[in-house]
Amino acid sequence: MVRQSITCISLLFIGCGITYYGFDKYNTIKDLDNNELLTYNYFHKNKKKESKKEYVAILEIPVISFKRGLYNKKSPENNISKNIIFLDESDMPDKKNSKVIIVGHSGAPSNAYFKNIYKLKMKDNIIFYYKNKKYEYIVTDIYEIKKNGTLALESNKSNKTLTLVTCKGMDKQIVIVSTLKKEKLI
Repeated sequence: MVRQSITCISLLFIGCGITYYGFDKYNTIKDLDNNELLTYNYFHKNKKKESKKEYVAILEIPVISFKRGLYNKKSPENNISKNIIFLDESDMPDKKNSKVIIVGHSGAPSNAYFKNIYKLKMKDNIIFYYKNKKYEYIVTDIYEIKKNGTLALESNKSNKTLTLVTCKGMDKQIVIVSTLKKEKLI
């Protein structure tokens, strides 16, 4: 009797795990398809009716095959549980000595968009598309900070920078700072 109960409970947990895994995979594929469509639309804007869900910028990290769009800071889609996001304090790259700050999850499966940014190394390239310009950054600093609910970043006030931030474990955050190398019209 006890053995049957343990078997039933085990099968129930396995079933729940498989269901969760399948649901998470479905949501991930759906999200990737949506990101691909919105990314395509960003680069191929048509003159027809504009979508309410539209990226204002694209972040690309070639070394980890990452390409994801970002929504306007005031958009409800600029939400850490849904996407990578601009912090409210973030500038846009067209501003003099801009400090673009983008954060994203690295742990939860369906929204762990920054799960591979720990693989970035010094001098890796990061590309940022904004307002028909391509901004090419180069990684100049990588460090960890204690996770305490606030984000104090080191910055060089005389350069345009793009900073990526994500969690590393439960008590740390990894910070990757890149400096603008060049910008050009696309």
